[in-house]
Amino acid sequence: MNRRIQITLLVLLCMIIQASVVRADLIFEPQDSFYKKHKDACEYVNRVYVVNGYGGETDVYDSPGSAEKVMTIQNRETYYISFVYTDKKNVKWGFVEDSQENGGWVPMDYMYPVYDSQSFYEEYKEKITSKGGVVPNVTKGDVIYGWKYPGSETKFKIEIMEDSFDYGSEFTDEEGMHWGNVGYYMGNKDFWVCIDEPENPDLPVREINRDIAEAPEKIPGVHETSSVRSKAGNIRLVAVLVGLIAAVTGFAVWKFYGKPR
Repeated sequence: MNRRIQITLLVLLCMIIQASVVRADLIFEPQDSFYKKHKDACEYVNRVYVVNGYGGETDVYDSPGSAEKVMTIQNRETYYISFVYTDKKNVKWGFVEDSQENGGWVPMDYMYPVYDSQSFYEEYKEKITSKGGVVPNVTKGDVIYGWKYPGSETKFKIEIMEDSFDYGSEFTDEEGMHWGNVGYYMGNKDFWVCIDEPENPDLPVREINRDIAEAPEKIPGVHETSSVRSKAGNIRLVAVLVGLIAAVTGFAVWKFYGKPR
């Protein structure tokens, strides 16, 4: 094999390795002008949230602190938030997009996280140990199940590609079942496997608290939500119309009946 072919094969190998690394760590950044200017100040959160606006909805703005509304989103809808920006008034803003790729920034006080692995960690962090290990009796070619959190409703299949399967931290549930947390494996991030029964897809579902805290009526430094603003606007419009009708009626009465004959 001549030197030119060797160099070509080496370059191709480097490209394949680089592409694999990029796919593993790829983060899709918003095509948003504010984000591009402030990306270093934005925190990557990568979570799904439920809309929890005051009055049943909340506005999405062109940029944090802006008065320009991009769209209005309704309570109970869910949106993926990639990045969060904290402004000078300590208000947190999350970047959201709808199905038509309309994107903007929403106050995080009007968004509530869908229960996930991070929620589980926050609730049970005192019972999660840093003890890692290897899931026993699991080897290459086996199919096991990953869970968003121990006992979650959501699960997915994982085909083992190595001779063993590692986990980084451990949790023991109320029934004595052991669970291991995995940071990343084959495109899946931050999930759990049942160490005792990794191949069992029918494990009991954990009961979680799904109550959502009441949204604040106002957030300092944030414009009123559309529901509040629209109600106030309607009241003002009605008042103006009533005043106008009264003025026109009064003028008509004066014109036809008030003039001396």
